[in-house]
Formats: sequence, C-alpha cells, structure tokens
Amino acid sequence: MYGGEGAVLAAMGFLSFIWFVVFVVAYILKSLGISALAANRGFENPWLGWVPIADLYLLGMLVGSMDLFGIKVDKLEIILPAAMVGGFVLSWIPFIGQLLWLALTVFFIVFVYKLFEMYTSNAILYTALSILLCLLPIFLFIIRNNPPLLQPQNPNNQY
Repeated sequence: MYGGEGAVLAAMGFLSFIWFVVFVVAYILKSLGISALAANRGFENPWLGWVPIADLYLLGMLVGSMDLFGIKVDKLEIILPAAMVGGFVLSWIPFIGQLLWLALTVFFIVFVYKLFEMYTSNAILYTALSILLCLLPIFLFIIRNNPPLLQPQNPNNQY
C-alpha cells in the first residue's frame, strides 16, 4: 500500500469513528430525554425510551393526539410507531414509496411541533432547528424536566 492510500483509509476510519461517537451521544441524549419526559408524566415504563420503536410509542403517549390540517389524529402511541415502520418498509416501492415518505415527513414535522408546543414556548424554533440541523435529540434532552405547558388532547390517555 502506498502512503497516499493509507492516509485516505486512515482519514476515512477516523471520520467513521467520529460519526459513530456523534450517533451514540445523540442516541443517549434522545433516550434520556424521552425517558425523563415519560417518568415526569408518571408513565409506567419510562425505560422504553431506550428501545427503538418503543420510544416512538412513548412520544405518541406524551402528545396524545394532534390536529393534522383539520384532521384529528388520535392514538398517536399506535399511529406514530406503525407509520414510521410502515413508511420505512413501503418507501422502497418506486414513486408510491416516495410520496408516502414525503407525507410521513410532513406528519413527523407536525408531530414534533406539537411535542415542543407542549413543553416549550419556542416550539417553532425548536422544530425548525430539529429538522434542519438534526438537533431533536439535544432538544429532547433540554426539555426533559420542563413541566407540560399544554395537556395532551387524548381523553383516553390515562396518564
């Protein structure tokens, strides 16, 4: 191997390691934030914030329901994980999958806005920065101890 190729491989390995560390830190911050929000609301299993897909269940429980362009969406604890998993699976279908993924992106942006609206007065700023700069894990960690400003809209939610 020549010196130039070794340097490129070393740089790629270093950058891969940096991305791995960033991913792990983001995962820890997100999980701590969701678990703390769930524990503060008295949810039975806040540790689910550490489990992929189950963390979406907890986020759905936190919000309860939302208004999506005039349509009331209830049971977010079921719809959010199912939509994200289903959207991932169906996104591989040409054209239809792309339209579905676009719709899910809009759905998730509205959901994130509603979540931040419940816990902070800067919901628009937090949502925009979460989407544009991928700061959702950091903001979930920041708001983890905030009391809800708004109560969830789901009357069936016992929490």
